[in-house]
Amino acid sequence: MPSDAHLTRCLRLEDAVALAFFLINLALRLIFWGLASVNVGPANVMAIIPAVCLLLAKELAHYFVAGRAEAQPAGSLESFVRPYWSILRDWFPFLVILMMYYSLWGNATHLLVSTDRDAMLIAWDQKLFGFQASVWLERFVTPALTAWMSFAYFFHLLNLPLVACFVYLRRDVKHFREMMCGLLVVSFFGILGYLLVPAIGPLYTLRDRYTVPLTEPLGIFNRQMDFMDFARIHRDVFPSLHAGISFVVWLYAYRNSRRLFWILSPLVLSLWVSTVYLRYHYLVDVLAGLALAPPSFWLANRLFRRWSEIPVSIALPAGWVARWPSLGALGAPIGRADGSAKAAEP
Repeated sequence: MPSDAHLTRCLRLEDAVALAFFLINLALRLIFWGLASVNVGPANVMAIIPAVCLLLAKELAHYFVAGRAEAQPAGSLESFVRPYWSILRDWFPFLVILMMYYSLWGNATHLLVSTDRDAMLIAWDQKLFGFQASVWLERFVTPALTAWMSFAYFFHLLNLPLVACFVYLRRDVKHFREMMCGLLVVSFFGILGYLLVPAIGPLYTLRDRYTVPLTEPLGIFNRQMDFMDFARIHRDVFPSLHAGISFVVWLYAYRNSRRLFWILSPLVLSLWVSTVYLRYHYLVDVLAGLALAPPSFWLANRLFRRWSEIPVSIALPAGWVARWPSLGALGAPIGRADGSAKAAEP
């Protein structure tokens, strides 16, 4: 088959990590569906397919929007759209992380393990530390402290885009993409933990042991926490991705700006404490999330240095190229890590 009968494109590492997650997720659901699992049905299986298609379609669309820059005259629609598309493509991993998280909505966290593991996590806390941290922290509960902890917990939603925007605007795009890879890797392993250790958290399992309510001086914080509760999947306890993701973001802040790192430090440390104070996590969950972050950070950076762009070649029927000669040109440009293009190697 002639060399021009191949479609050669580059898949970004961050997209490859996400694609691997969704394909593994889809394979598991198909297997359990075939075993007549009560937790998996056609709707659960079909929920993953659009995510896979979206990832693949994005890279194909990139060729038509930005991959043929040398063939696009100034003033064309493609040249107008190209800079906005580049921004969308760079920030796409944020959407992917949300899709990964919400792929476990409902009972999907019982895919591998059919019962909650809260009793095991409670036993681990008792054996390792001799107490239940969320119950022990009741002695420090005040309305003012609860308000601060609620804000620190909510800051998780602001921390990531804040650091990402700084890196994107003030550093080279490769540093931003490296951060996106780190976030996807830690999310990959964290969400796998939700499948292996499904649990609902101490807020529900230890409620009979709490004697001090978490009241706040301003009603706005109650609405804020109500929103956080609504937006969560049912079982996202072990490991704590509030701890894991914020730690990874903190490490990238340190790598890119020591000043930003120190400014964020009180909020990040408060965030970790808030996960236990607000009774969302067992102490072992937080420690597991913190332990997961450094190896995820190291692995993502190592993978990015070696495979920031992964060439993917797909054979095309020779008749397609003869009928539509423009298909042969699709294999020509292979994107570099910096967004430029080079000629495809045979």
